[in-house]
Amino acid sequence: MSYTKPTDPAVLATAVTDNLVVAVDPDAPASGLYYWEISRPWRDKVVDAVRACTDPTIRTLGEGLLAEPTDHRRYWELHAALVERQGKQPEIDELLHLGWRAECNSRLGHVLNKGYDRDSTPVTVEEMKAFDPGTPLPAGAKPEVLVVIPFHSRLEGGGDRLRNLLACLRSLRDQSFPREHYQVTVVESDEQSRWRDVISPFADNYLFARKDGVFNKSWAMNAGVVHSPGPTEIICHMDADVLADRDFLTRNVERMLGPGTMGHLPYRDMLAMDFPSTWRAIRERLHGGAPAADMNKVRGFTLRRGPGLCFFARAELYHRVGGMDERYQGWGGEDIEFNYRFGFDAAYDAYEEPLLHMRHPAYSVLRSDGKLINAHLVPGTWRPERPIGQLDQFTPVGV
Repeated sequence: MSYTKPTDPAVLATAVTDNLVVAVDPDAPASGLYYWEISRPWRDKVVDAVRACTDPTIRTLGEGLLAEPTDHRRYWELHAALVERQGKQPEIDELLHLGWRAECNSRLGHVLNKGYDRDSTPVTVEEMKAFDPGTPLPAGAKPEVLVVIPFHSRLEGGGDRLRNLLACLRSLRDQSFPREHYQVTVVESDEQSRWRDVISPFADNYLFARKDGVFNKSWAMNAGVVHSPGPTEIICHMDADVLADRDFLTRNVERMLGPGTMGHLPYRDMLAMDFPSTWRAIRERLHGGAPAADMNKVRGFTLRRGPGLCFFARAELYHRVGGMDERYQGWGGEDIEFNYRFGFDAAYDAYEEPLLHMRHPAYSVLRSDGKLINAHLVPGTWRPERPIGQLDQFTPVGV
């Protein structure tokens, strides 16, 4: 009996099938390009072993899954065949060993639940625009909790990013937390205000932060913190692609009441749903009025310990550490840097709960040397020389 790796054949078979899917499904690198790249050497060995397998059933089923990684039926057929052969064929045991080794070395995992079905109808921006925006902030409210959502989309019609933002905002209007105690600010940062009229009915505050060229999420986040009204005590950074369950704010604000608590991540692993899961989850949560999406129907890719989707922080410490590092451009590393710096000043917890990321086209890119776009910046060195979140920071001269 091994004490260093699982003996359950289903767990080992899952490691093999998941790594085959991660190897070839384009949604995998789109979920976390850097994580996908650094785990490739171990994953490639699993793919090579399947293709060279002398067992014709395993080889045929494996090649079928590699050819069509979104076919959940192929996935479970191969999974069952691997479970059945475990402990009977040395070659299969070696394949299972390679799968587990790849799983241990990967921060990008695959999730396929039994109720998943890839047949689903897309949710459009127009469908979300027609949706009841929910209860606005009551007049005279003085909310102590501020949710800030940086946003940027130049896609025609807003695309999946705008659709996701509207779904995110609508899920935040359907919370068990008292409505008068929280407000939501969307910061659209671009060369021009593109989506103000669409966003404003769903948000308590809309802020335009002009910046030409590459999006700067850190600066947009800081601008939202600085320019939102109210006696803010707790700040929540929310990615525009999060689909929040009904108790999301209640649960996470209560976590801030513990002694020595200045901030936390409400999740440990981010689940980036595929498109069919995204569409189904939006309709279940918003059209169906469910308190949360049905996790049994979800398929997607897990970013293990991914720090960028959402965090909660006391406003006092957020300002004391200088907010997010405004030197970061595009998407890539700014979230890791903030968590790194924040954690030096305060206890920073992470909680085991699902946090659903709605699918959209990939934006992260690597440089020609294979590193993230902001790899030249040294984490922990942010020392702002002017107040953070200033709206004129990137305004062209003469404008």
